[in-house]
Amino acid sequence: MNALVLVALAALTSGAKPAPTEGGNVLLAPKVGFFKSTTSLGGDLYLGLELGYVTPWLERRLAVTLEVGYHRPQTSGVLTDPQLGGFGAPPPDGRYTLAVREVAFLLSAVYRFERAFGSLTPYVGGGPGLYLHRATSDLFGATASESGGGLGLQALLGVELPLGPGGLFLEAHYHLAPLDFVTTGDVNVGGVLAGGLGYRLRL
Repeated sequence: MNALVLVALAALTSGAKPAPTEGGNVLLAPKVGFFKSTTSLGGDLYLGLELGYVTPWLERRLAVTLEVGYHRPQTSGVLTDPQLGGFGAPPPDGRYTLAVREVAFLLSAVYRFERAFGSLTPYVGGGPGLYLHRATSDLFGATASESGGGLGLQALLGVELPLGPGGLFLEAHYHLAPLDFVTTGDVNVGGVLAGGLGYRLRL
């Protein structure tokens, strides 16, 4: 009888412990989404690749990730200022295009609420980013380019659903990426990544 009681207590005690996180400590996740800058630049396809490590801290719920992201939004229009002509000459073709290529290296601390809603795992995170920009403008038949880089900040939230050896996830980002070029002025070319869809492997 005592043996049965001990077995029952052992079962209850083991059941009270949180289930360990499945999979290894290394995370690898390609992702794709739609990025819209806070400026007049149009929306563009966002491509990213995340490499992460699940730390032993906070019951393995804290991960550190490095993501490389790329997108190239642009805008176009027509300059119609009458002063572009002058002395009776017809004004030049005022059509212009401005494109800003961005390559970002994003370091994040991510807290994962493992299986908080059934099989779903919400997560939040953020951290600094190194943003490398190249702005290319085409105006009056001439093309000019400027390049530079700077530090910024980013925050993210998402939700992951287990699928096969990893998880399918949907996430959103907000980026603060200051830029001060002649062609752009002093602006934040960061913005919002919406509908970031990807698949995260645990290796």
